[in-house]
Amino acid sequence: MTVLVLSNQTETLERALLAAGQDVLVCLTEANAALRAAADPPYPIRTVSRWSAYTELADLARQVRGDIDHVATVWEGAVVAAGFLRDLLDLPGPRTGDAVAVTDKAVMKARLRDAGIPVARYRLARTVADIALAARDLGWPLVVKPLAGFGSTNTHIVYGPGDLESMRETLSRPVATSDFFATEPAFAALAQQGGMLVEQYVDIQREYHVDGCWAHGEPVYQIPGRYNVPPLVGMGGALGSVLLPPDGPEAEPVVRLAEQAARALGISDGFTHTEIYYDYAGRLLLGEIAARPGGGGIQRSLLHAYGLDVPALLAQVAVGQPIKADPRPRPGVYGWVGPYVPDGTITTIAGPEHIERQPGVIEATVAAKIGGQGGMTGTGLWAGAAGYAFLRGSTVDQVLQLMPRAVEAFAVRVAPPRPELVR
Repeated sequence: MTVLVLSNQTETLERALLAAGQDVLVCLTEANAALRAAADPPYPIRTVSRWSAYTELADLARQVRGDIDHVATVWEGAVVAAGFLRDLLDLPGPRTGDAVAVTDKAVMKARLRDAGIPVARYRLARTVADIALAARDLGWPLVVKPLAGFGSTNTHIVYGPGDLESMRETLSRPVATSDFFATEPAFAALAQQGGMLVEQYVDIQREYHVDGCWAHGEPVYQIPGRYNVPPLVGMGGALGSVLLPPDGPEAEPVVRLAEQAARALGISDGFTHTEIYYDYAGRLLLGEIAARPGGGGIQRSLLHAYGLDVPALLAQVAVGQPIKADPRPRPGVYGWVGPYVPDGTITTIAGPEHIERQPGVIEATVAAKIGGQGGMTGTGLWAGAAGYAFLRGSTVDQVLQLMPRAVEAFAVRVAPPRPELVR
């Protein structure tokens, strides 16, 4: 069986499929293909200029017709492209309309709202001037974000009319990024994307995530976690989360809301990563839901806490095999944290063996390399993390308390950025 994988900076799915004995053909954007080819991968590569290049995708479909059995991706920027190819090739899996519902934030919010799922009030804006018009209805402050984005990229809190005026230049220039993400539309100037979502600001006390796997319209598992800090305000610092005990008081209401949201969007098979806000008024609000596993250190934490091999499950879903998952809680409470690498050239970074000597750390990974670049996209990890420390404790609070020591152990140092590396 041959799977066409639409990929970006990591090859988790590709490796899992090869390990399962499947044949793999990979499609990458041209910038990422050059980076991947340098590693001499064991599969052929096709390219497109960007995931929204539908004429190129149609040409690709003609070239591979009859040679592939499935189209798969775990890259959020390629979810609609994968649906488009399935439509053209009449292959199983989510089609274009299904993909739009889990990637276009305005479509997603409308469907969730119409299903009675609590979401922040929002408006669709086409220009920067429309943001002020939306404020007449929503009030200040506001959150402005791309219609199709990920990881809080190009997302801004606007506190009032004066703040909006001072942010016009920011909203009119692209977000600096590495080659990993150079062709992703979310990094283009927000004012030039043809539309943006304007949301009522939510004063978040706690932010949760629920990572699920689905088969035939029913959850195989739904596992909740709590971020150490809401990611939007925590960007540029250490970010992580703790998996919540399934029988604890926080777990049941967030799992129930995540399940309702997935059903409202018609998700039947595959993975979901749902983000839920708990505000200071005591409300639970559905933030967003993505049709993929959670990023950061979430997948590896699920292995430590439940024995779930998410890459192996991804390979099963990609080829339509029955999902073989038996999540059994292991003793303790598990979490992860990753320190941000500031802008600049990395001059110092500790090795995993040093980090693993810190209290509560059961595993550490380091992606940052001396001579490499920092910033939000420098290492290729979510939120510009240097790597991840995986932790085990006896309570949620204890794991949160272990995080600062683990972060400090990475000992990341950078030299100031060179102007030619800022794009």
